[in-house]
Amino acid sequence: MRRLIKAEWTMLIGEIKQYYLNYIFYNTGMVILFFGLFYNYYSEADDTKVLAMLICAILWQICTNGLQYLCYLIQDEAMMGTLEQMFLTRTSFFSILFSKIFVNMIFVILKGIILFFICAVLFHKVSMLMSVGLLKYIEIVTVIIITVFSFYCIGGVFGGLSLYYKRISSILNVVNYFLLMFTGIIGDINSYNVFLRYIIRIIPVTNANILINEILSDHVKLQDVLLFAETVLIFFVGGNVVLNLLIKKAKREGKLGQY
Repeated sequence: MRRLIKAEWTMLIGEIKQYYLNYIFYNTGMVILFFGLFYNYYSEADDTKVLAMLICAILWQICTNGLQYLCYLIQDEAMMGTLEQMFLTRTSFFSILFSKIFVNMIFVILKGIILFFICAVLFHKVSMLMSVGLLKYIEIVTVIIITVFSFYCIGGVFGGLSLYYKRISSILNVVNYFLLMFTGIIGDINSYNVFLRYIIRIIPVTNANILINEILSDHVKLQDVLLFAETVLIFFVGGNVVLNLLIKKAKREGKLGQY
């Protein structure tokens, strides 16, 4: 496993060096998006609300990356004709996936931290960061890591679907926009109708956003912690089960070698 992780990390560094311009402009776009959110929704808010918005916006960006990672990975491997080879190697296919996910998750979290500090400087909120205790940051980072991992797992569903429909980026775009607009980043979920509230409360990132706000305001509710744990477990188990079923179905139908 260590060898796989080292190899994936080397490949990632090489990819960044080769496509650095694309990475720069992608992250510049994220800063512009967060800057627009700040001035349109939180320019008059107190420091705690602004900090929560920044963290939740970064979390959204990391989660959407995790959601689409396996989809694009499977698409690329299928297009290059190497997807079948991943199943034929001695190393378990899921070991390969785990190493790729682990490296990518570390990378996007580190990138998210950098974006967070860039936005804090641009918003003139650096002093605000110092007012939050270390324990709160540890709790928030723990929530973020658990949430992000659950999205990599549920991303396996979209990865499995890409075996059949080949390109499903439009579906992912719809999901990403929904997560941005209706999970508590730029609005109060209590203002939504009951049906929509039920839907968004089964999404881990919604409950993570609620917990982040509660941690920063010192009002953490046990029921929200339990709901967060339940939804993360559902995403983790559901994503793995569905991905396994889709892979088995793709093997039976000979989809792995088609693009």
